Amino acid sequence: MNKLKYLLLALVLSISTFTHLYRIDKTFIFYNDEARDVLIVKKMIDTGRPVLLGPQTSIGNMYLGPIYYYLMTPSLLISRMDPVGPAIMVGLFGIATSYLLFFYGSKKYGLLGGTIASLLYSLSPVMLHYSRSSWNPNIIPFFAISLIISADYKHKKLSWLLFGLCAGVLFQLHYVALALVFIIGIYKLKQSHQIQDVLTAILGFFIVSSPFWLFEFRHNFVNSQALFTFLREGSQNADLNTSYLSRLLGNLRLLITGVWGSASIALTQLPNYLIIISALLLFGVLPFLSQGLYLWYLSIGSIVIVSILKEPLNVHYISFLFPIIALAFARLSTTNLKTIRLISTFTLLYVVLHCIPTLRYNLLELNSSQSIRAKETASYIVAQSDGKPYNVVSTPGTYATTVEYFLSLTSNPPKNSFENLIFDICEGKQCPLSDTTTTVFYGSGATHPSISQYLGHPAVNEFKTIRTIIKNEPVSYGTWVATMTIDH
Repeated sequence: MNKLKYLLLALVLSISTFTHLYRIDKTFIFYNDEARDVLIVKKMIDTGRPVLLGPQTSIGNMYLGPIYYYLMTPSLLISRMDPVGPAIMVGLFGIATSYLLFFYGSKKYGLLGGTIASLLYSLSPVMLHYSRSSWNPNIIPFFAISLIISADYKHKKLSWLLFGLCAGVLFQLHYVALALVFIIGIYKLKQSHQIQDVLTAILGFFIVSSPFWLFEFRHNFVNSQALFTFLREGSQNADLNTSYLSRLLGNLRLLITGVWGSASIALTQLPNYLIIISALLLFGVLPFLSQGLYLWYLSIGSIVIVSILKEPLNVHYISFLFPIIALAFARLSTTNLKTIRLISTFTLLYVVLHCIPTLRYNLLELNSSQSIRAKETASYIVAQSDGKPYNVVSTPGTYATTVEYFLSLTSNPPKNSFENLIFDICEGKQCPLSDTTTTVFYGSGATHPSISQYLGHPAVNEFKTIRTIIKNEPVSYGTWVATMTIDH
């Protein structure tokens, strides 16, 4: 049995390593958010001072804790400041998640169950998509399965401490993941009502999230207030304030189509009959299986909670359910009930076969030019500057943060003071003549309180001086750069 276990583990880890890391340097996403993050980590490396504030959330006017930036730092240093380093770090977290799924699934549902859960996570297009680029929600599945394992850890005191530590990390990666923390917390409280156990978990939570709370204490708990305001008032867009029932049904559908069916990533969509079968298995059959009720409780309970948010959810908001869905269908496919096992196995095989064209395209054919384009654009600007001080801006609708990062690595980075030489970055077409007169000329740049010095131009809201374009030419992969001078 041990030989078979290690053979299967070697198989799933080999597959997971391939799907998470193969050609990652040619396919990883490096756009505005990713460039902002490496700029922040570079700032920490340059100054030797850790930031206390993490990425801004996509819902509500608030920021997360800085744990993701701390995790990014070693990978960026090891890769010699190449942004592929943090992407590889996320891929390694994905491989580790595959291992934990094998470990936990084998313990709960046998070797076959562990193997199925691990392979599902390693082959799912949507789960892989969020495991091959650097972004704070992308490592949530690892800490989600770690949270689940901590709840079953035999040593009670250590179990509560691990639970608190994982909860503190998830809290800093995305606030929506607190739904899973709450659900598992209720489960653990049923196991122990001792106040010292709860205090141990609270201690772990505040230890790992202490930099965030230090920032909050210094700034009148500004993020906490923003979070409570959002929970109370919801989205400011009236069209999004739908009824709770409609949000619940929509999020349950997202769980099947988005997480299980990879709808946002797959080249073709699952047929409706398979979506219906999958929904019936997950929502109607799973809770009646041995050790299936807990998975049903985690997945459905989490959706019930996140549906309180008056905000449309994208699939990455519920990435903490990725490992749970993999485990759920592993449990369905290994049940002793023959009919359910056959239907589940058919559904499982269909979904895996359905994934193959998307996997083949994403791993073998897809090419991302974002990092290359930014490097080449930065090299062009440095060469054109000829050692002179300059500013760098971007036309409205274009983000130049990726270029700003590579410029920050050069011997002649852009200045934050007013300079006569300016490079205007535009995507898809020539820089428009309107950029010579717009008053919001300096209104773009990476947005985070810690990196204002990396804007590469003065931080002013209005600039009326006329500019003259002396060059306007294509540089790399549809990127144009207009060389401008200030008319005094």
